[in-house]
Amino acid sequence: MAISRFQSRFKTRTDLMDHLTPNNVVQMNASVPHGEWKPAAWLPVLWQNERSKDYFVMSSGKVVSLDGAGRVVPSGLLRRCLDAGALTDTILEYTANDVAARVIDIRTGAFVTAADTVSLEDFATAVKASGWAGTSFDEAADDLAGAKAIARAFISAPVGILAYDVFVWAGDDPANLHFTNYQKQHLIQFFTDIQMKAAHVCADQATSVPVGDATLLTSAALSAMPRYAGLIASGDNVVGYDLELGKVASHTSRTPVTVSGMASTRHRADVSLLAKLGDWTLDADAGIILLWEQGGNGLPTGLTGFSVFDYTLAASSQERMVMFVGDGRPGDFVSFDAMSNFVVASDEDHADHLVVGRLLAMFKEPRGHLERVRTGWDGDEFDATAKMPGSATGGFSDLITFPAHFGETVADEIAVINVKLQ
Repeated sequence: MAISRFQSRFKTRTDLMDHLTPNNVVQMNASVPHGEWKPAAWLPVLWQNERSKDYFVMSSGKVVSLDGAGRVVPSGLLRRCLDAGALTDTILEYTANDVAARVIDIRTGAFVTAADTVSLEDFATAVKASGWAGTSFDEAADDLAGAKAIARAFISAPVGILAYDVFVWAGDDPANLHFTNYQKQHLIQFFTDIQMKAAHVCADQATSVPVGDATLLTSAALSAMPRYAGLIASGDNVVGYDLELGKVASHTSRTPVTVSGMASTRHRADVSLLAKLGDWTLDADAGIILLWEQGGNGLPTGLTGFSVFDYTLAASSQERMVMFVGDGRPGDFVSFDAMSNFVVASDEDHADHLVVGRLLAMFKEPRGHLERVRTGWDGDEFDATAKMPGSATGGFSDLITFPAHFGETVADEIAVINVKLQ
């Protein structure tokens, strides 16, 4: 008889690719998130490039959110909606540039045909009609609270910081480009974890402080302050006036400080240089003006008041440049304003998850003696965009001179901000 000596059993290998669980990792350490990010087609034009004549809708460094369709939009739109006091408040404004750039009108889904404004009610109605706020959303667009709720459902809390300037949307696919065969930028990118710097913006109008509204500090009082230890002694020919404003902007050509009433005045860079009646210097961080006064114990002859630029009253007026707006101290939590610029976060911002990072530091320019570096395009016939940082700009960098050129009031400070969005 036959004897079988084969005792084994067959088993099929199933682990050739060793995928016991599917790979679920999209990206590790996502400071630059992976995705097909695109700007919203209905965003109005911010500016036009002078040489290429291309149009742009968002700027590098701005805080951005995602809308209900997954498109990238400025977070400032959410702030405008939440801060609106009436249904008629303007949220978007279309101009002749939007007609020329063939921007999509959010209300019609067609190209913008004429300059017009989009109110909060119009905005909420368009969002709801397009289904971008969710199919089960039943808030009324003609009610202020309802319109804000629709906007909040449509525009997310901040997701990042733009990596570069964003062109107006060119179209969803090659067959539907707004201009035939013209698409310079398709996908865009934003950062979720980045340390950056921005110009520090103060109030756009000077604040007048009559001498009677400021607090006199005699030389004896100044000498007792740790801030002036070793600089001022009791009996020195110097007095101070606390403007009761907190931190104010430095004395620059963009934010000139004036001292009124005296026959003549002279700004000095340091308290040790105060030598005669009319000499003054500003301690901007403390909000104190120091003046020469015989004996250091009374009102300088003729003095009537001061004019300074205050940080606490600041508000940004344009979206093109990224800035830090208003007063702030290192360590403050940071949120954003209606222009997608950085501001100190409020208690409501914490509750609404609108905090984007922390303010790490403030530093003043010029730095590294840049004002002594001979640079080109100095002269009144050149604007700030042409001048090379150095002697042509007084030592100030583009971070300060560019926002000032486009209408913001900037003295000499740069804010360092750590952005971290989860």
